[in-house]
Amino acid sequence: MERVVVVISAPRRRRSPAWFGAETRRALAAGLAVAGLALVAGWPYWRDHPGAAAITLVSCAGLAVVGVLLATGGRTRRTGLLFLTASVCWAANWAASWDAGIGPIVSPYAQAEFYLALGVGVLMYPSGRLEYPADRIWTAAAGVILVVCPTALWVTSEPEWAAFRGESVWWPAPFPDFELFQTVLQVSAVLYLLLALSFAVVLLLRLPRMGRLRRLLTLPVTAALAFVGISAAVTQKPIMEASIPLDDLLQVYVVQGAVVVLVPLTLLASGLRLRIGELTVAGRMLRLTAPVSVERVRDALRDVLHDPTLELWFWAPMEETYVDTRGRPVDIDPDADPDGDPDADPDGEAGRWRHRVVSASGDRLAVVELGGALRYHESLVEAALVAGGRALETARLQASVHAGLEQVRSAYRRLVRAETVERERLARDLHDGAQQRLLALGAMLGTLEAVTDDPVVKEHARTCRAELVEALGELRALAREVQPALLGQDGLGPALEVVAERLGTRVKLDVTGRRFSREVESTLYSALCEALSYAVERARASEVLVRVGAEGGRLVAEVSCDGAGGPAAGPADLPGLSGRLRALRGHVEFDGGPGRGTTVRMDLPCE
Repeated sequence: MERVVVVISAPRRRRSPAWFGAETRRALAAGLAVAGLALVAGWPYWRDHPGAAAITLVSCAGLAVVGVLLATGGRTRRTGLLFLTASVCWAANWAASWDAGIGPIVSPYAQAEFYLALGVGVLMYPSGRLEYPADRIWTAAAGVILVVCPTALWVTSEPEWAAFRGESVWWPAPFPDFELFQTVLQVSAVLYLLLALSFAVVLLLRLPRMGRLRRLLTLPVTAALAFVGISAAVTQKPIMEASIPLDDLLQVYVVQGAVVVLVPLTLLASGLRLRIGELTVAGRMLRLTAPVSVERVRDALRDVLHDPTLELWFWAPMEETYVDTRGRPVDIDPDADPDGDPDADPDGEAGRWRHRVVSASGDRLAVVELGGALRYHESLVEAALVAGGRALETARLQASVHAGLEQVRSAYRRLVRAETVERERLARDLHDGAQQRLLALGAMLGTLEAVTDDPVVKEHARTCRAELVEALGELRALAREVQPALLGQDGLGPALEVVAERLGTRVKLDVTGRRFSREVESTLYSALCEALSYAVERARASEVLVRVGAEGGRLVAEVSCDGAGGPAAGPADLPGLSGRLRALRGHVEFDGGPGRGTTVRMDLPCE
């Protein structure tokens, strides 16, 4: 995985323009060096053709400049080196103009290597590798054809048949045969044309497999090089004739060099477009994060990077862990690749990857997890993160506060769970202990009443039994209030039916039969009992409607009554209800007013 650290820092003053850095100076130096090589290699021809010289020198220098600039990138390094190699080969190709020494035999190889390096470089752009089987097959076929064909030409020909008539030309021709040479020329012309057409097809087959951003970046380069390849094959055909003049050969080289200028121009245009995209992303990021909040920062990153699956986790220094946008701790390794090695993916865009963000002082800020399609657009990701640096720092502080609140909620949830368990234990003890003892005492008093003949004792025993029965009823009611057995056995519906019967007010129940976790049912049961008591005792309702159901992963309950009341009185009168629900990330809403009755709406997560 790419482990990239983005440092959010304040802008620094520059002594030179931002665009004229060390990489740019090296690229310009390489362009001048290759242009100088091309000037020397083609000097005999340039003396009489200054226009052709200008076109060729510009194409060589432009390709070298683009190659060095691409070589400074991580994934585009191989493409840059291949483009730089192509520029040197194209400059060396003009050694044929000397019509002497090894220049004529070097020229066809330099031309072949130029097109091979250029083609493979584009196939590797911008991922830095040959991703698809068709790319690798074409590269292998091109390597064979572009070496075998030039070799077959000089093996079967004399130098004058191939446009070279200098007396000092070094041309070792072991099997010169004019008819065989003509056949080699024709076969080579067909192979070059097929190679160019197949290259165009391979480029077109790659486009549907790319992500949107990557397709926008590579489409201009793909179209330009497809045109260059086909143009080279078409212009190469007229010189695939025996005994053509050297000037005709060099004129075709000039035309091909003029067409090649499209490659650096389209690459520079793509780079400019990418830079404009970075500036646009930065501007949108600044607009979308105002005012700053944790959720707005995350949503802004999702929007500007076109990745709805983006996840953002902030570092909480007090808790010494990463937390999500709601302040909940997450167990992540910021340097781990969640989906393994990205190079194992043949398409190179599946899976996930993580970007670690630190402040200017080196403090951890956040971790961003993105879709695999953004692996090849790190500059866009960095532009968005740098533009949102201040917002990220502010959001980190908010996330730390949320993390503290989440710890309080967690402690309260643990308290609610402990209270639920204690209620169950107390209800069980009341049932199994005190109630059984009172029942036994009632039986003993009944026996005493039956066996005694003293009317005073009999009357006292009867009175004690009556009081005991009332105490037992009150104890049973208390046990039901603490934790009704029906709630654990049959759920909310049956337990609420018992409560409704005791209220002495008409209560309509519409309760789902679905079961939920013990703490959720216990918390909602207590909250509903409190709301029902408020409706009857404080709002003086004559009719109450209770609805309970699951909606979208949350358990929603609503208590409506026709009694007087309103939202101003409700929260103040039901503080325990609000606290219980919020401890489980629930919400409470109160509505009502004179003549409208009172409604209490509660919801809490149930999954």
